[in-house]
Amino acid sequence: MIHLLATDMDGTLLNSQKEFDNEFFEVLQKVLEKEMYFVIASGNQFYHLYNQFLPYSDELYFISENGSFITKGKKELYSFIMDKQDVQTIYNILKQYSEIMPVIGGKEKSYIPQQYLSFKEEIERHYDEYAFIDDIHEIKEGILKFSIHDPQHHVEKYVELIKKELPAYLKIMTSGNEWMDIQHETINKGVGIHFLMNTLHLTKEECAVFGDQMNDYELFQNVHYSYAMKNAIQPLKEIAFQVIDSNDEAGVTGNKRNLERRTLNVSSSLYWIWK
Repeated sequence: MIHLLATDMDGTLLNSQKEFDNEFFEVLQKVLEKEMYFVIASGNQFYHLYNQFLPYSDELYFISENGSFITKGKKELYSFIMDKQDVQTIYNILKQYSEIMPVIGGKEKSYIPQQYLSFKEEIERHYDEYAFIDDIHEIKEGILKFSIHDPQHHVEKYVELIKKELPAYLKIMTSGNEWMDIQHETINKGVGIHFLMNTLHLTKEECAVFGDQMNDYELFQNVHYSYAMKNAIQPLKEIAFQVIDSNDEAGVTGNKRNLERRTLNVSSSLYWIWK
């Protein structure tokens, strides 16, 4: 029986307009009433995620910043702080590419170089707590992860270019058509879900996860029931337990009409919600 549901946000739980399905919060309430664990597993900033799920946020688990920061509500359970020298190294590399915007993610805020002030509208779509800085030395807290925004959608090109300059133990990956992430090679959403499984004493067979991008790959590897969206990248579909409807078809929550077409054995993680 499924006891934990974990979902990515962009391209998975949210539709292309960055909106929840109309039935989502009804589904979430039923999940919590059944004393199930609901986990948000995302590359996004913690505070941005937390605010999106109010008033339920304190009942949820968050694997934010691609596994770098794990909480129950606002209570910290785990964090991975990058080495200061690595932060400086990444910052120096990214300064060479002025056409893409680096976002330096801490626990309390995310930090953006002042020269990208014109990107403020895009920043506010993804970050609730942020500050513009003139120099990286203004940051007084530990750093969890770097995110990079490419408004021209050439993320694969930049991944290859930046990868060549990074130390081998730092990795860069895509997290959508416009975003990339850089963090330590040992940190990912899979580490996050494994931490929660150990904390909550759950097996792989008691967990179901949903995703669409490469930063969900390790998440899928750590559980038995992994559901790739129809709009997911091909490598994720290849390792998924099942491919389900797209994010624009409410694939995660489903709707009652869709659920009638599904069979219990392949969609048990969703079916019981309405049963």
